Amino acid sequence: MKRQYISRLKNLSLDYVLLLEMLSLLFIGFLCLYSIMAGRETVSLSTDFEKQIVWFCLGFILFIIILFIPFQLFFRGAYIGYLFSLVLLLVVLFASSGQVHRWISFGSFQFQPSELSKVATVLALAHYLSQKKEGHLNWRQFLIALSLIILPVLLILKQPDVGTASVFFAIFVFMVVWAGITWKIIFYLFVPFFALVSGFHLFSFIGFLVILWAGFFIKKIRWWKRLCITGISLFLGLLAPVVWSTFEPYQQQRILIFLGIKTDPHGAAYQAIQSRVAIGSGNILGKGFMQGSQTQLRFLPEQHTDFIFSVFGEEFGFLGVMVALTLFLFLFYHLLHIARTARNDFAGLVVTGSVSILAFQFFVNIGMTVGLVPITGLPLPFLSYGGSSLFMTLILMGLAMNVSSQRYKY
Repeated sequence: MKRQYISRLKNLSLDYVLLLEMLSLLFIGFLCLYSIMAGRETVSLSTDFEKQIVWFCLGFILFIIILFIPFQLFFRGAYIGYLFSLVLLLVVLFASSGQVHRWISFGSFQFQPSELSKVATVLALAHYLSQKKEGHLNWRQFLIALSLIILPVLLILKQPDVGTASVFFAIFVFMVVWAGITWKIIFYLFVPFFALVSGFHLFSFIGFLVILWAGFFIKKIRWWKRLCITGISLFLGLLAPVVWSTFEPYQQQRILIFLGIKTDPHGAAYQAIQSRVAIGSGNILGKGFMQGSQTQLRFLPEQHTDFIFSVFGEEFGFLGVMVALTLFLFLFYHLLHIARTARNDFAGLVVTGSVSILAFQFFVNIGMTVGLVPITGLPLPFLSYGGSSLFMTLILMGLAMNVSSQRYKY
């Protein structure tokens, strides 16, 4: 066994470009966190920065360990890890007190099982999708793959955490498209989604039905399929008010404010307004490190988690933002290249699932800070404060680095 690992160490060829992209983004994150927390006088806030460093050290050790694990073992243990993550999600529901059930506490540290569940679900879904024999997924395979997503989503919605639950659907869409899916299934997948979303507004729902029937005539869909699809769409449209009632009041307010139906500049809309002010005030070159007024005077709430990108935009300006965005986009392109050139389907699907998590949270978080999407509470990968999120990100990067660096037959 010892000789085997020594041999693997000699054959290890690190992807230094990927490592540099990852460390650069982590550096930006720690820079922003230091700017936010260094000037604060309370002990708890100063120790938060130290906790993030501890989580980084633990995550980076695991990142290195993952490099030496044969990818075969991830394949064999995918379902075991998936079941373990479901058990943790059940534990957090029963072990937590209060209305919010998201964390398991270890002394002064807290761990969020839903973050680990993202990685476990990617591995399990990659295991299943890599076993398909045909070129495209059939309906049975599609529904089984969907069930792997539904189980953790239902448990996470009970926490409640709608933002994290939405990440799982991004994982599902990215991975089934990568695995091979017919346009017919894609059509049948998105019609119910748009029916439900448009059902929140009467005229939007009527417009959706008009477009749907226009598509029926263009594609010459059979009459019985038209009736079935229309019936399901009507049912989901009528179900929309029931779904709306399940949202927490603060979630409803965020959506209404985003749509412009409601204004609350001193309440629910305060975060979004201050975020745009912070980014806009950075101008071209920014106000300078630790010189942002919105940040240092604490006008921007949740600046170390949800709105850390606003902090970076204020202090480093448009040029700094462009550097950060370029790093993210290069990272996503690099990961997709790794997935495309992976030596087997399982490895490629794992990297694809990793990209889906990081890219979805990136676009939602950035969109949230500039007012393009409702506030959801999703962290920005590499930058936002949060040990569980950072730990999960480093695991995903370790898996991608393993696929990229280990030039052996899986």
